[in-house]
Amino acid sequence: MIIEEISRNGKIELDVSYSGNTMNFRSEIAQIKNNSILIPGIKANNQTLGFSNKCKVDFLYKSDGKLYIWENVKVKLVKYNGIILHKIDLIGEGKRYNRRENYRVSINEYIPLYINTAAGPSALSVIVKDISETGIGFITTEKFEINRNFHIKLKDNNTLINLSGTFVRRELLSNSTNLYGGKFKEKNYMLCRFIAKRQVS
Repeated sequence: MIIEEISRNGKIELDVSYSGNTMNFRSEIAQIKNNSILIPGIKANNQTLGFSNKCKVDFLYKSDGKLYIWENVKVKLVKYNGIILHKIDLIGEGKRYNRRENYRVSINEYIPLYINTAAGPSALSVIVKDISETGIGFITTEKFEINRNFHIKLKDNNTLINLSGTFVRRELLSNSTNLYGGKFKEKNYMLCRFIAKRQVS
């Protein structure tokens, strides 16, 4: 995809990586000017964020159910008609992109999540949004460090599927909750069968 094909009605995201952590910000397109996209200034704790050269920023654009990515884009703050905006410079073509290459199964259920603490293993209930053979997405009000390990037990009728993984990304949602993406450490054939059954059901 080229910038001329981008519509103001499309949905955009910024994946920002810094010091081993990854944050995701969703926004909308305010203006398209030459090879740049202008979006409303991204804020956290009521402060407009700035992205230094130490940040790796990827621009993602979703249209007609397809996701495209421009990697390592330049982002800076500008003032346009008296409004603070983030200006994103896009170079070259956006490539088709899928965060998890495998089929995602929608779950939307509360499932216990286990993490190790100084006092020992701790369990808390999270909403598992979806799952694939390689990763999982879940929602919680808790804050976890990226690259931290976790463990879940997914129930398939009378069978428990034990899965271990690592937090790889966090997205701040509008209702003060966090959407985490986790990557599993190894392939689990019981999970593969679970997903295959869901695909044909």
